[in-house]
Amino acid sequence: MTKKAPLAGLKVLDLTHFVAGPYCTMLLGDLGCDVIKVEKPDRGDTTRHMNMSKRFVAGIPKVGGDYFLAINRNKRSIGLELKTAEGLKICRELCAWADIVVQNFRPGVTKRLGLDYESLKAMNPRLIYASISAYGDTGPLADKPGMDVAVQARSGVMSITGGEGGTEPLRPGASLADFSGGIYLTTAVMTALYHRERTGEGQEVSVSLIDATMSQLINYSVAVLDGGSTIKPVGSGHPQVVPYQAFPTADGHIVISAAANKIFQRLCALLECEPVAAEPRFATNHDRVRNRDALIPQLSALTIKRTTGEWLRALEDADIPCAPVNDLRTAYQELGKNSPGMVREVLHPTLGSIHQLGIPFKFGACATDIKRPPPMLGEHTEEILLNVLNRDSLGIDLLREKGAI
Repeated sequence: MTKKAPLAGLKVLDLTHFVAGPYCTMLLGDLGCDVIKVEKPDRGDTTRHMNMSKRFVAGIPKVGGDYFLAINRNKRSIGLELKTAEGLKICRELCAWADIVVQNFRPGVTKRLGLDYESLKAMNPRLIYASISAYGDTGPLADKPGMDVAVQARSGVMSITGGEGGTEPLRPGASLADFSGGIYLTTAVMTALYHRERTGEGQEVSVSLIDATMSQLINYSVAVLDGGSTIKPVGSGHPQVVPYQAFPTADGHIVISAAANKIFQRLCALLECEPVAAEPRFATNHDRVRNRDALIPQLSALTIKRTTGEWLRALEDADIPCAPVNDLRTAYQELGKNSPGMVREVLHPTLGSIHQLGIPFKFGACATDIKRPPPMLGEHTEEILLNVLNRDSLGIDLLREKGAI
């Protein structure tokens, strides 16, 4: 018997653009939802124009750049112009069709369009209406525009990122605000679905990027709010754990985690510096944190004598947590070997074979799959109008003439 996807049969209308919202709806699609993505017919989602790869042509929205291709699989695309009465009417009909609507319009836009929760609830009481924004919709920052880098700045993430003693704030290489916001919103949607199963009630759920990002700083909250501590950047290290960072090798770097006292002693034995382990100023993790500046240079002077590969084998044999500092190409290659199915190839209608990261959720009784490549702009407009909203071909032609699709 073929396993079904866990959320098979649920319908999602995706009214989002850029990163956090589309990532949420992609995850819902990965879990089996039928996702219809609404895009402006002339230019599509913003990420269709974001591109680094030589293979994909930036600025051509029909296909999209590599950023769009990375976070919009398992969706159908309909081109709708919401500034027309006809396009807005179609959007509202799709809201009535959907189990879940996900939106990230600026504050006030949904109310003006009649796409706010209260308006849609009247015609679809079981609707789960999910909103994602930079700063929420009630506080003094609610009307401020907020991109990932702005949220990372406000959250304090950039103030603790960078080399020790550095004066320039640095943005981490990953879009922590956008992707954590998308994951939190997905969790909220699934929780609301469970509530609906028990009660029959739909509801509105929301996540802000600032809340999601600062939730990832929870380990510092007590130290800062109650202990009066100031967290400063320590490079690849950790303010509360030592040694726990990247160390130089003869041909690169290797991360070593030896916070537990027994592991620290094993590390010093492997490095042939047992006297260091015996020093009172390095006796406990608390001591090592206070004396970080004295300890790390001593360890680094020893790790640099051998290659990353040599240290990796020696550290693993000694059962000391460690890892090489991979570049992204190596990391993707290693992921494909370690986690079958996490690096996939799918067939795109224009580009041919393209790579997609696999689906991280694993279920014993359910199945997930990449069933659709990232859609072309408006690729499924006629299909959706014909099969979902029961329009006829003549009506579709009239919509096109009026610029609604």
